Parts: sequence; C-alpha cells; structure tokens
Amino acid sequence: MLDQLRGRNLAHVGCTVGLTLGLLLGMVAAIAVLVVVQTDSAAGWATLAFFGVTFALGALGYLLGGRTSERLWGAGRRGD
Repeated sequence: MLDQLRGRNLAHVGCTVGLTLGLLLGMVAAIAVLVVVQTDSAAGWATLAFFGVTFALGALGYLLGGRTSERLWGAGRRGD
C-alpha cells in the first residue's frame, strides 16, 4: 500500500480527515456550549467554538500529514 502512496503528499489527506473530524467535534462542542451557557450570547460562543475546532483540526491534519510525507519519503525527494 505504501508503494501506491509513494510520491503523494499526505497533507491533503490529513487535512480532509482533520476537517471531517473538526466538523463532527465542532458540532458536538457547539451543542455543549449551547447547553451549558444558556444566555443571550450562547449562539455566538457556540459559533466560535464550532469554527475554532473545525479550523484547528483541519490545520493540525494538514501539518501532521505533511510531516508524515517527509518522514516516509524524505524532505528533499520528489515523486518520480
């Protein structure tokens, strides 16, 4: 399987996985904020939590995927 992925940048795969998890966990975090806060500003905080978790996990997936690519195939090597 690694031979099929050789030369590919796994940062894009990591970003996709990170964004998918971010959307799911961001929704859970937003619902938790709505349940806990229960004030007029709860919707604003829930929105902030949703976008914050989604962006953070997407960026983390991109960075980890890029580092995995470098670790597997070397930093200076390009796909043939």
